[in-house]
Formats: sequence, C-alpha cells, structure tokens
Amino acid sequence: MPEQSLLDREYSPSSVARDAAGTLRRYRSRGDAARARLAVHESVPYGAEAGERCHVFPAAGAGAPVLAFVHGGHWQESGIDDACFAAEDAVAQGLAYVAIGYGLAPARTVPEMVDSVARALAWLVASGPEYGIDPDQVHVAGSSAGAHLLAAALTRPATPRVRTACLVSGLYDLAEIPRTYVNDAVGLTAEQAEAHSPVLMPAPRCDAVLLAVGQHETGSYLRQHAAYAAHLGALGVAVTARIVPDRDHFDLPLDLADPATPFGRVTARHRGTQTREGTVSTAP
Repeated sequence: MPEQSLLDREYSPSSVARDAAGTLRRYRSRGDAARARLAVHESVPYGAEAGERCHVFPAAGAGAPVLAFVHGGHWQESGIDDACFAAEDAVAQGLAYVAIGYGLAPARTVPEMVDSVARALAWLVASGPEYGIDPDQVHVAGSSAGAHLLAAALTRPATPRVRTACLVSGLYDLAEIPRTYVNDAVGLTAEQAEAHSPVLMPAPRCDAVLLAVGQHETGSYLRQHAAYAAHLGALGVAVTARIVPDRDHFDLPLDLADPATPFGRVTARHRGTQTREGTVSTAP
C-alpha cells in the first residue's frame, strides 16, 4: 500500500470504526429528541461570525454548572444540531448543556476556529448567568476536531479558566495533517500546524483534564492520545488518560454524560472530583 494511502488511513477514524454512519445518525436523532423535549435557546450568537452560534439547554434551577460540548468532524463536517446528543443526560444530572459551533472549512481556517472556541468560552462566563449558568462551574468537552480546538483555545491567556475538560479522540499534533486527505478542505499550512498543535503549547487553563480514546482507533489517534497525556503530565496538569474498551471514535462520545455507561460514570466523577496535581492516571 502506498505511503499516502497508509497516512490517509491513519487519519480516517471510519477505517476502524464499527458503524460510523449509523452512529452519526444517532447523534442527530438523540439531539433532535433533546431539542423537542427540553427547554432550549437555539442558535444563540456568541460572536459576530456566521458559525459562532450555540444551542443552550438551561438546567432546572439557577446557578447550575454547565457542560459545554464542541463537536468534531475533521474541522469540515457536522454542526451544533449534531452536538446535542448528551443534552438530556446532562440536564437530568442538574447540568446546563451548551452545544458550541465554530464554522467549518473551507470557509474558515483552523486558527479562526480556535479563535471562535475561545470566544465561546468567554461568552459562557460573561453571559452564562442569563441562562442560569454558574460561571465558576464551567466544564467543557470535545471530540475529535472539537477536542483539538478546546485543547488549543484553553492555552490562551485571555481564555477563562474552566473547572474540567474532557477531550475525546483528539488530534494534538497536527504536523502530518497537511499531507493527508483531510487537508483538501482544511488547507492547513505547515506553519499553522506547528502553531496550533497542543503538544507544543503551554498548559490549558483548566483544573483537571480527562483524556479518552476508544479501543477501536487507528494507531495515530492512540499515539497522539498517549503523547498529549505525557505532555500534560510534564506540565504539572492533573490528567487522567483512558483507553475505553469496546468503543470507537464515533460511539465513545455518546457515553459522555450517560450514567448507564462506564465512561459516563467516569466523566461524572471527573466533573465532581479533582486528582492530585501533576498526576497522570490511567486506572480503569
């Protein structure tokens, strides 16, 4: 197999996922159900760009913690309507839930998307109280491209500090992306890839990080997961790293706030407890 084909396969999560298309349909169906059954403020602008919109699901009471989610899609697919799948589980646990959009390539660049996610976090802290959100209880999560964008945005000095971050199946070293099919739409330069690789960045502004990846991932995603965990540990960040059994790139995010799943219980504990500063935990 030619080297290019091997590289493209390494950055194609669907090449090892069990039912990527079916799982993506579940994202939308669960999100549509949540939007039909819960109180929701749809397409709330947090910035001036067209893609800078979010869906806000308030909690039952005022002064609630929030779980804000940034969707994946290789920086070029998906959107906030596909990012509401965890809303019902989150609200049932007393959390507000916010699905964050950021615009997509090729209309937007990766640096612009990082800017947008940073603006979204600043908006959450400044305007969250209008939706019953406690600005001191912000928990964030992202999958795939969303995990990357959060990891990068949280390193900026002006980004508000959050309580916890759950980063699922992310890419934290973008050096190879310009040589893959992903870049046909994204248009990332080598210089941009270096400047926006979290493994080369300072510590994220976050009390604790949960890194997770599914068992059924390509070698590149598994290596990046391990490399970023090591990077955070070396920076003294409280980080827990998990390889989740019987999950892949697409179905792992569905467990994000689901207390019926082992990973959902892990994320709930992570939001409620802190680990010792500078510890890398890989315990099940």
